[in-house]
Amino acid sequence: MGIRGARYIHILVPCPLGWGHASHDTIRIARLAKETGLFPVFEAAHGELTSVSRIRHRQPVEAYLRPQKRFAHLFGDPPLSEVIAGLQALADRNIQRYGLLEAQKVA
Repeated sequence: MGIRGARYIHILVPCPLGWGHASHDTIRIARLAKETGLFPVFEAAHGELTSVSRIRHRQPVEAYLRPQKRFAHLFGDPPLSEVIAGLQALADRNIQRYGLLEAQKVA
């Protein structure tokens, strides 16, 4: 509350009905979003990165995509390997940019 001006919070909330996964998997899906690097969890103040929630058990993006029916088209016959690889590259960039692995430091 001590900061003047606009503030922004972005929260990932998996939707079992819309995303096509079992409701009991909601927490697992959210955790996979973080653990793959697709949804980096960090805090910034005044445009500067102040803290990150590090990845404890890194997962490939496929572990996040496969259990969701909204991504079923990626795993059809033939699978869209280039798209999956592109999403993995995006996750890898997030991991590097935000220093999400345990051994990395915040930039």
